[in-house]
Amino acid sequence: MKKSDRKYRLQGHEKFYLRDGWLDKGIMYVEQNPRILQSKDGADTLGVGSNMVKSIRYWLRAFGLIEESPKGAFLTDIAKIIRKYDPYFEDVFTLWVLQSYIAKNIEEATTWYLFFNRCDMEEFNKEDIFHVIRHELIKYIGSDSFSDNSLKMDIEMIMLMYGKERGEWDPEEKNVSAMVQLGLIQRSGEKYIKSHPDRRKVNEWNVLYELSYLLYEKESISIDSVAFGDRSVGAIYQIPRVVIDEFLDKLEFLGYVRVDRTAGLNMLYKLKDFIPEEIAEEYYTNHR
Repeated sequence: MKKSDRKYRLQGHEKFYLRDGWLDKGIMYVEQNPRILQSKDGADTLGVGSNMVKSIRYWLRAFGLIEESPKGAFLTDIAKIIRKYDPYFEDVFTLWVLQSYIAKNIEEATTWYLFFNRCDMEEFNKEDIFHVIRHELIKYIGSDSFSDNSLKMDIEMIMLMYGKERGEWDPEEKNVSAMVQLGLIQRSGEKYIKSHPDRRKVNEWNVLYELSYLLYEKESISIDSVAFGDRSVGAIYQIPRVVIDEFLDKLEFLGYVRVDRTAGLNMLYKLKDFIPEEIAEEYYTNHR
């Protein structure tokens, strides 16, 4: 694919950041009526303005919860599982599933992809990160024929979604994104810091869920590929290598993988087949 043919999207959110409750409400109504997001009745049904309906529709696609066809929207397999086991998106495992998708969704959530996969800055302000992401976007699409203002608005959305001041998040505040709970960005005045998540809010099932993508149609992978680079656990979840190694050892004990660190190999071997939906089902039914 030529760079000029690469799909990307900026500001699909209509300048509305993700509110707590939008996703669970969205998949509930899509399940009931596949055309609700395209219907003129959508605003009344969802209890929001018409532009907010467009925003909800975008977020549902960006997080991989719906796919669309001429007949309307329908829930993806993972959305059906979430709807069954965690309909109000209360389990932090669900939030990591959402993070997994949006941070790899380069076509629908291009800025999110570039921020988590292509930006190595640990401390920055909005202007700093704008220049880094702009440079990466030009490399990706092969031109600068995009709106700088749209890119800046996406960056603003990321900071709003993830970057509240430490201790500022209130679970009762419906105008705050639940993604703040992941602890991936801390804010201090005008400065932002990429941070490691609280160890209590991520577990081996999150890592196994990610491995199900990394090991798709593969029997082995280097541990460096799990820890570093595009779509890696280290990039998407911002987990340091030493913690990833601990989780891989747990998964080896559970019989899913074999870890080989002898003679500097640092390889991971799949011991049985597993797919994302199966891992989510296993977590929700047996390990929450």
